[in-house]
Amino acid sequence: MQNEDIFESLTYVGDEPNVKALRRAYDQTVLELEPYFDVCRTSYDDRRNFWNGKSRDLRKHGADAFPWEGASDMEAHTIDERITRLVSLFMSALTRANIRAFPVEITDIGRSKVVSNFLRWMVTSGYINRFAEEMELGANYMLERGLMVTYVGWNREDTRFKQTVTMDQIGQMNPEIYRSILDGGNDDELAAFIETTFDGINIKTAKKAIKELRNTSETVLPLIRRLVDAPEIKTLSPDGDFFFPSYVTDPQRAPYCFWRTSYTAQELEGKVTTDGWDADFVQHIIERYRGTSDNMVDRDSDQNRSMIFTDNTDQQDELIEIIYGYQRLVDQEDGAQGIYCTVFHREFSGDGDIPGFAKFELLNGYEDYPVVVTRLSEDSKRMYDTMTFPQILRGIQNQIKIERDSRIDRNSIATMPPIIHPVGQAPTDWGPGRYIPYRRKGDIDFAPTPPPPTGSIEMEQTQQAQADRLCGLDETSQISGVRKQFLVDKFLQHNAKVLRMAFKCYQRFGPDSTFFRVTGVPESVQMVKGDPNENFDIMINYDVLTTDPEAQAQKLQGMLGMLQYDRNGLMNVDNLLTAIASSIDPVLADGILQSPQVAQDEIIRGVTDDLAKIFAGIEMPARANGGQTAVQLVQEYSQQEDIAGRLQQDQMFAQRLQKYVGQYTFQMQQAENAQIGRIGTSPAEVGNVNTQNANESSY
Repeated sequence: MQNEDIFESLTYVGDEPNVKALRRAYDQTVLELEPYFDVCRTSYDDRRNFWNGKSRDLRKHGADAFPWEGASDMEAHTIDERITRLVSLFMSALTRANIRAFPVEITDIGRSKVVSNFLRWMVTSGYINRFAEEMELGANYMLERGLMVTYVGWNREDTRFKQTVTMDQIGQMNPEIYRSILDGGNDDELAAFIETTFDGINIKTAKKAIKELRNTSETVLPLIRRLVDAPEIKTLSPDGDFFFPSYVTDPQRAPYCFWRTSYTAQELEGKVTTDGWDADFVQHIIERYRGTSDNMVDRDSDQNRSMIFTDNTDQQDELIEIIYGYQRLVDQEDGAQGIYCTVFHREFSGDGDIPGFAKFELLNGYEDYPVVVTRLSEDSKRMYDTMTFPQILRGIQNQIKIERDSRIDRNSIATMPPIIHPVGQAPTDWGPGRYIPYRRKGDIDFAPTPPPPTGSIEMEQTQQAQADRLCGLDETSQISGVRKQFLVDKFLQHNAKVLRMAFKCYQRFGPDSTFFRVTGVPESVQMVKGDPNENFDIMINYDVLTTDPEAQAQKLQGMLGMLQYDRNGLMNVDNLLTAIASSIDPVLADGILQSPQVAQDEIIRGVTDDLAKIFAGIEMPARANGGQTAVQLVQEYSQQEDIAGRLQQDQMFAQRLQKYVGQYTFQMQQAENAQIGRIGTSPAEVGNVNTQNANESSY
């Protein structure tokens, strides 16, 4: 294939994709990424403590064993421990983070709060399937392999199933079809009508169903049921699933990229029905390429993996590899760009009437590739030239392993030192209570043991502290805290980009409206997807000091202390209480918090019940809150003509009501006393207007 032809097919859109050019681009991309794959393999081994010659008993064996056969060969999980701690911190931050959608245009201000709550619901409700699990996997990839790649799309999954349908059900669903079947009219027109009415039924099946319904009053129909209609998020391995050209600096500026995945034969057959894949291509791939996995991406020079994995792990006899090729192509007629997707197999370019691709389509609504990519370090321009935590900590982990092995070997010598004996007269047995013959004193003795490793433990502790500083996990260092916040922000920024793309997919492909409910918002809210072109800046914020109970308590106390300076009512006390309760326990807060209107209605309902019981002769105590509302309600209650008359005539009733009001009055006085304790007197007032802070300067 000429270079000019390759350039044309990878730049401009045509009626069909050039599969040969795509296959060549895929193979070249994978080949050029081999150095990065080597880095990932080494990082994988370092994190899991795989090395050549490792044995199950963690002892050194063979001719290269040093310092002796059977010496210590212990694992040192320095890398894995810190990656695991950071992943735990990332997931805790994601769970507790504040998700906000900020409007870009002034017309979107009214929807920003609803969109913010909707995004929280998408994350926490399961609407996005396996969101937390995929983000946890992505966090591990970012720290271990330097890149976090997340695919974002829309999953609309239909499944065909068989269901028995009776004439009675037909009559309830469509009386017109019911009458036509009974009348025995034109079956061809009736079959065509049934085909358009029920999804998943063809003309042949419809005619057969008509006969069975007419004879037995029931039939079995293949129907299509929509199982999934929601955003789809998948974390993709940067060294095995998704590939960009090695020279890429900005993923969204790449001319093409590839997603490598596998399907079962059943799943591929389903793609023909639900996604419109070419049936001939699918049948050919199932027959010829099932179970093939001879790919340079799968190559692994490490032969010690068999001690963890079985020999059958890499055998994928029932899986078929499929490549999604994404291209940014230009229309030569109008110069417009678009994101196009071609589904193909890396070993098949077409054969006769069988096309070399399963599907070729414009990703309508996508302005960028449907992936979000985040690098662990931005220390070079090229995307794949990035650092990994195993690279950073490899030397420290090896040094810690050496120190531990040396101490274990020293203890082994101290426990059982070498035995000195005359040449040719070695003891035949050795152990407690044994009889060891000798010719003269000193014939048998122990060799001297090495001195205690006084500096070994200190050296290991120094290495551990350095590892913590490099990872931002040193609690005694202020700069380490900055590093930890930096890593958390990078992870949350990736999640924000993922949610922004997921929300865009909802606006373009989702249902017209969705009801949802989130923690802290008791009532269900309706989300209308609105204009697909509206834009929001999505931010996910989390302060790592939130994990410190003392720092969190000081923060909450500071917010409460600001209430005394809130002269103009800028702070919403209800929202503040909601935030405090949610920070203490979100689940418990969701169970006890309610909206102001619901709370007001509940107070009124409770007070009216109390008044009914007091009227009936039962003394009732004041409730724990809502004193002002209760007193106002009792005053209006007492002004009613019949109640006022009874208060004058029934002294006991008046005493019960007075006692009830007195308890509420005392509650309000106690609240006022707290303010008096601060300023020394009752607040300054003109009538009912509080003027206590009138002379204070503004802040």
